[in-house]
Amino acid sequence: CRFLRPLYHNDTIYVRLTCKQKVDRDVASAEHPSGIVKWFAEIFDADDELVALATVLTMVQKKQETFVEMTDEKIDECLSKLTSDTKPRWGIMTPQHMIEHLEYTYKIASGEIQDFEVATPEKILEKVHNSLWSYDKFPRNTQFPQLEKDTLAPLKHSDLNTAIEKFKAQREKYIVFFKENPEAKLKNLVFGELNRYESYLLERKHLNHHFEQFGLI
Repeated sequence: CRFLRPLYHNDTIYVRLTCKQKVDRDVASAEHPSGIVKWFAEIFDADDELVALATVLTMVQKKQETFVEMTDEKIDECLSKLTSDTKPRWGIMTPQHMIEHLEYTYKIASGEIQDFEVATPEKILEKVHNSLWSYDKFPRNTQFPQLEKDTLAPLKHSDLNTAIEKFKAQREKYIVFFKENPEAKLKNLVFGELNRYESYLLERKHLNHHFEQFGLI
């Protein structure tokens, strides 16, 4: 900061900021993508006289524009487009397989299923876990850890509509669990131990991934 004249305690000042430069940060930890913004600051006194000049650096979180927020209403809107004949844009899942897969993952996310080992190797688990905080989409055709390659789990429900109702009921259990246990941490097969916010990040990415897979968003 360069002062053109002294400033004193209780002086009234006004600051005009001009953005001069934006630089993306490399983020490899559990934080959202951000960047450094360089500002040119002009400081004026109450008489509108320029009294100081400064350079200010701020760290700003990037706006999330990749994923659709998955509210109850948005999920209903998306699923209203899904029929048993809907074809995936990639992968071998049928619509009902996709819905039953999501139901199963909510059983994990609500704490009903926790008797498993994390499938991701310990040496890369932190990196994989931290990827939840990024705005990158899940890769297509990723293999679910508990299934053999190019295989589908047997269907559990009689039809797609029943599967959708079971999915919604299980999602509600997940929501209620974290309302009642906001400080809880639960295991995930791929990402390890997740807190409430990280479970939300996973849900948003996961639903976006599969709803995009079937052309619902």
